[in-house]
Order: sequence, then C-alpha cells, then structure tokens
Amino acid sequence: MLKHAYPSDQRFSKDNVRLFCAPVINLFALDAEPILIDHHETEYRVVPAGHQGEHVETYSVDAVESFDHVTAERYEYVPFATFRHRGGMLRHESPERYFHTRVRPGMDGLHETWLILGGHAWESMTDLPEESVSLRVTGTNGMLPRKGLREARLDELAESTPNVAGVRNLIAPTLPLYPPTGDRFQWRVLSHLAPNFLSLMNAEVLRGALALYDWTNDELNRRRLSGILHVSQELLEEVAGGAVDRGVLIEITLDAHAFSGDGDVMLFGELLHRFFELYAEINLFTKLVIVTLPAQARIEWPRSKTQRSPL
Repeated sequence: MLKHAYPSDQRFSKDNVRLFCAPVINLFALDAEPILIDHHETEYRVVPAGHQGEHVETYSVDAVESFDHVTAERYEYVPFATFRHRGGMLRHESPERYFHTRVRPGMDGLHETWLILGGHAWESMTDLPEESVSLRVTGTNGMLPRKGLREARLDELAESTPNVAGVRNLIAPTLPLYPPTGDRFQWRVLSHLAPNFLSLMNAEVLRGALALYDWTNDELNRRRLSGILHVSQELLEEVAGGAVDRGVLIEITLDAHAFSGDGDVMLFGELLHRFFELYAEINLFTKLVIVTLPAQARIEWPRSKTQRSPL
C-alpha cells in the first residue's frame, strides 16, 4: 500500500510483474573425502567426495566426526564460533573438540576450504592419537553457474517435481561473493567484533565499518557509503512500563544524489536500523532518523532494543 502518489516519471507495466517466482540458491549437501589426522599439520584441505574436476567448492563444513584408531571410539567436533565446546565456566559435559575453517584461493582457480582442529582434548593429551575424520559439507559450483547459464537456460525439471509444467530462469545467476583475503581484512573484522558503539557515531568510522560487510566491489555501494555526510547522537530517556529506559537518537545525514531514489534511501536506512540494533549497548534502545540533502526530508524509524548478546 502506497502512502503517497506514485511518481509519474517512474513508470512500470505488466512486464515488470512476475507470478510464481522463487529464488534459487546453488547449494547442495554432500560428503567430503575422509581426512587422516596425523597431527603433523595445523590445517587440512577439505575435498568434496566424488567430484574431482567437476567444479565443486565447499561452501561450509556442517559436521565433523573423528574415529580413534586405537580405542575405536568416535568423537564429535563442534564449530568454534558456536562456543559449545568445553573450556571455561566448568562445562565438563561439553564436547572436548572444536573445528573452524579458512577459505583461500586454490591453484586451479577454485576456492579451497581448510579445516583447523583444536579443543580441550588436544591440549590435555600428551600423546595425540591418530584419527580419521569424516565430514558433512554444503557444496556449491562457485563461478560455474554464472559462466555456463544465461537467461532462460535453466529449463529442465527434476523427476521429483510434481504439478509443475515448466521452469526457466528469468535472469543469469549472480556472481558468488567470497570473503576478502587481503589488506589485513581479518584483523579489521576482529576489531569490529566488540566495537565501542559511540565510536560509530562518526561518519568516517561508520563508512569504514559498513564497508567491511560489502564484498561486492560494486561502484553503486561505494557511492551509497560515500553518501553518509554526517552522524550525530543524542541521549534519550523514556518512561515505559513504570521504568525509565535509556536510549540514543541517531541522526544520519545523507546525500540524496548518491542514491537512485527514495526507495533506495529507505532500503539503506532499514539496513542502518538493523545494524545499530545489533551493535548498540545492551542497556540502550536506539532510534534512527535519516535526513536527506538537499531536500531536508526526514525519515524516522521506531525505537528498537538491541539484539546483542550480553556475553
């Protein structure tokens, strides 16, 4: 529902509306080749099983399980980022092993995933046993869909697709976005894991923080970020439910010429609204106001409580 009259200079017709459409994501489940852990290496390359030379990359490692050749016992490795492994806070019942992954370009042009293992068990044992590790991963074809498919080329139905007469893609597949690997990117991301919220109340710092999450190298996105002209903040106190809530009013001034229209500004503002919601202090609510120049138009978002974890 439109709150204002639709601009007459932005015309659309029935050709701009499509029914029965759904996004398609090039991801699929598969197993990886077993890895023999001899503890002479710090990381091990993940190779999708049965897909040598088929342009298959590892998108994510979903499950890791090891088999001890001496005791015939099986052990689960949990993702390091979930913090479910044993270590601190006397969580003796938690898994003693964890894993994390690293992605880097390979010699054949594909991106390779490397597995790093660790945990309390590795730190407490004096003689680490030889293990075989099995992995369940999510795979992707990387750049292949973009190179091999064009509009209306994806037109074959799988055998288990009932009640569908036909299918075709409306646009060519988009390019995959890989994590940046240069220019000390990892260190800059680490510095942003626990940011000082008030330090983001600066246009230059905010532009740099948002640029960490833009992996597209797209000129339009760079223009949007450069369109952040000024950032200011004001502390607020509001009474809600018999208590006084503390918050911060964030006002961001944007150059309207850096955006393709009002809808583009609204979408960018919604992104900022979610961004501050995630990174605000846990005892503060946030209210975002966007001011566009030169029209001096104001767009306000409702207050939102942070979704940041206290730990």
